[in-house]
Amino acid sequence: MKKSRMILLVLVLVAGFVGFQQMKPSSQPEEKRMPRRPLVGVEPNIKWSEASQDAQTYQIRFDQVEAAVKSGAKCYDVRSFIEYQLGHVEIAEHYPLTTLGKQEFPTLVHDVPIYLYGSDSVSSAQAAQLLRDEGFQYVYDLGSVDQIKAIGATIQEWWSFGG
Repeated sequence: MKKSRMILLVLVLVAGFVGFQQMKPSSQPEEKRMPRRPLVGVEPNIKWSEASQDAQTYQIRFDQVEAAVKSGAKCYDVRSFIEYQLGHVEIAEHYPLTTLGKQEFPTLVHDVPIYLYGSDSVSSAQAAQLLRDEGFQYVYDLGSVDQIKAIGATIQEWWSFGG
């Protein structure tokens, strides 16, 4: 009987101590102690502040680009041949800015969505403008390689192809 009272007393003290510790205010703000749960359908790993203007405006995640390409949209890498060969996203077709600059455009219906990225945000913006000027209606400039990584893209390096 004495032993069970002692065990009960220890359990009550431990439970009281744990409860008291949880009630004690933290020195950190609530947001830092407990991470916020993401909204339904929002990817917590997306770095919107590092994304291109179009990606931010339209809240384009790269998984959405992949789904659109599976449904008939196009994704173009407008970098040089060497840059493309060194690594690109799996769904991207190579369509260099130099080709667009020669007024050689893809043979697509003008309402097919086109997502593109380049070496930097300037080259991708130039390519996007050339396509828009040619009458393509849904052109989304995803910016540079770093900017597409910010929205969830993975670049396949040249040594990882075919394996």
